[in-house]
Amino acid sequence: MTLKFNREFLSTYVGLAPLPLAFERTMECKIMSGRSFDRPVLDIGCGEGLFAKILFAEPLDTGIDPNQRELDRARELGAYKRLICCAGDAVPEPDGSYRTIFSNSVMEHIPILDPVLAESFRLLQSGGHFYATVPSKHFDEYSAISQLFGILGMPGLQARYRAFYNRFWAHYHYAEPAAWAERVRAHGFEILEVFSYAPKRICLLNDLLVPTSLPGFLSKRYTNRWTFVPGLRRIALAPITMGARLLLRGAERCEHGGLVFISARKP
Repeated sequence: MTLKFNREFLSTYVGLAPLPLAFERTMECKIMSGRSFDRPVLDIGCGEGLFAKILFAEPLDTGIDPNQRELDRARELGAYKRLICCAGDAVPEPDGSYRTIFSNSVMEHIPILDPVLAESFRLLQSGGHFYATVPSKHFDEYSAISQLFGILGMPGLQARYRAFYNRFWAHYHYAEPAAWAERVRAHGFEILEVFSYAPKRICLLNDLLVPTSLPGFLSKRYTNRWTFVPGLRRIALAPITMGARLLLRGAERCEHGGLVFISARKP
């Protein structure tokens, strides 16, 4: 059985999350919804389950995350049939338990990544698909302050800021599409597709919008949810949503994008 997708992503996300997160996840929803997700499906690093709730029209089979607080919120959202609190390199499931495994904006935050890729290969059935989204080497480069230092001809300060940026967001891994593909291939996967998305204009816009997300971040920290009145928020931000819809058109695939999509298969 193949999972069904929802049809509207952007306005739903705008009602439930800060704008930078909504814009980035909308691109990823568009990318993922163009692929096949055969059950059973495992979401590695599912977090609060918001991405799965907005992307899919029905609950996924399994979501895992080491943060129990995030899993509690995912349970409230009803995004998964089963939730497991565990790390991605030690999933308590038998070999070949899943037909599809995906990880959305998670692998860059895992300090030691290779055991997670090996575990994904173990858990996947032969012929099953693995999908992931990760940052490219341009993601930090396209941040606003990095761009400013570049314009001012200050490469040293630009490099130091980019290092700070990745430490702040806990990005341990970022590379060009070919390098990401090679890392996944090294664990036995056959690479089907790899490309970048999120052009410079989108990465820069999202970075500039981060300060507007402070209320959402505080709400998330203390209440474990980004917003409380999604319908009202969607109405209030409808003009911004309309503009963003035009701006995001075609952003799910581009040269030298800030993010990378990988599609792989277990032979």
